Amino acid sequence: MSSARSLPAPLATLAEAMCATTLRELFAADPQRATNLSHQLTCGGTELFVDFSKQSITTAVLDALIDEANARGVFVRRDAMLAGEPINRTENRAVTHVAMRATDDRTAPARLRAEVQTGEATLRDFVAAVPSSITHIVNLGIGGSDLGPAMVYDAISAMQSPVRTVRFAANIDPLDLDRALDGLRPQHTMFVVCSKSFGTSETLANARRAAEWLQRGGVSDLRAHLVAVTAQPERVASSGLPIGTVLTMPESVGGRYSLASAVGVSVALAFGLPMFNAVRAGMRDVDLHFATAPAHENVALLFGLVAWWNAAVLGHPTTAVLPYSRALALLPGYLAQLVMESNGKWVDENGQALDSSSAVVWGGVGTNAQHAVFQALHQGHQVVPCDFIAHSRALGNAPADHDALIANMIAQSQALAFGVTADEVGGEARLRTHRATPGNRPSTTLLFAQLTPGAVGALVALYEHSTFVQGAMWGLNSFDQWGVELGKRLAGDVAAALTTGGTANATHDASTTQLVAMHRRWRGA
Repeated sequence: MSSARSLPAPLATLAEAMCATTLRELFAADPQRATNLSHQLTCGGTELFVDFSKQSITTAVLDALIDEANARGVFVRRDAMLAGEPINRTENRAVTHVAMRATDDRTAPARLRAEVQTGEATLRDFVAAVPSSITHIVNLGIGGSDLGPAMVYDAISAMQSPVRTVRFAANIDPLDLDRALDGLRPQHTMFVVCSKSFGTSETLANARRAAEWLQRGGVSDLRAHLVAVTAQPERVASSGLPIGTVLTMPESVGGRYSLASAVGVSVALAFGLPMFNAVRAGMRDVDLHFATAPAHENVALLFGLVAWWNAAVLGHPTTAVLPYSRALALLPGYLAQLVMESNGKWVDENGQALDSSSAVVWGGVGTNAQHAVFQALHQGHQVVPCDFIAHSRALGNAPADHDALIANMIAQSQALAFGVTADEVGGEARLRTHRATPGNRPSTTLLFAQLTPGAVGALVALYEHSTFVQGAMWGLNSFDQWGVELGKRLAGDVAAALTTGGTANATHDASTTQLVAMHRRWRGA
């Protein structure tokens, strides 16, 4: 259990009670537990069933968490975000990713929706104007401008074939772009350069290489093959890149929250704007639910409170995201950035030290992950809360195999929750303790009736709002990312030293200086 000094007495008492009992005992004591701790939500053109019953919680715990959320201003902060107030206090700006998909006042005021419309019209006209001769899109971005579109593209590709194939290059490692370009023809390729600041070094370096590749391939009008997505359009001209079209996104939309903005243009070019709009409609369904549903029925709120309970109160430092769907294979990586860049903070928004913050988010696709990491989930010392995600209707051509997939997921959540004792295992005595598993490992199961583009959007929005709730419970700012700045700045100094052979910064330590020298020697400088 966490030793957080700010933990109120009711939560501390409940946490002690949860640590003194097991999921076996909780289920035995309450025959209605599964029903009472589950919710069903219509979103994204399908149904979503969320089962919290295998978490180390009770209805009393949820009551206390909702009370604490009210005391910590979560609902006030939610309403302020939706109203467009500047809740990102370290950068003194609003947080408007919800407005990018809003259609009524309940999730965004008219003034914010009006601001979005101009960009929407530009996006619509651009997508319609791209000629059919463009058969391949290469998305150049990093972080949210790569992970989000790549995840959605991969997911929807499992549902239908794209009109245009999209490849993604994010890493400055030359091999990343080389692989993205392999087999492509310049005359039929368009690059989408996504950078909110239009100063991201990795993205711009790849964009310059892309322009050179187009030129070597005989493309006469590079501007027709290079598109920019940015919140700083004035920087496009000064970049020297031959960008033909500039699509804008608001400064108040963070990269990891930007999927519904023009950052998703690659998805629209691949499947058509109606399909992209279906993703955004699913997000909008969850937005409306989060904004209006009563607290005890608000799945997005409860999802975030349970995650905070696990990390901040029970002291579980990591969470595994386990989609039992090949279509969602890229979801864990996307969520790792969303959650950890948002809430991986050591101080609250007032600069005061925190006792805890974001869990480390990781995961893998089932059933592959079962044969890779589940040993530690079942028998390791560290308790890892899990999110199981699946859909009942198969996407492939073997429904029986899909049933086997879902059976594995349900069985794993069962095994984690209840385990098996040495006596229950039976068999050879000397192996009984080896085969026993302790159980009492918490998990949430999210089961969609079917996976639709809207369901993918709903899933994204659910985690966005969960992340918001967790950040508000900690009192931190989920919408800045100052921690990534130091490494970026130092990289410039090191790069200068690699070029000049000197020490660009007098404060370089002996290890850094040694590594620079070794690299220069081995590369033949």
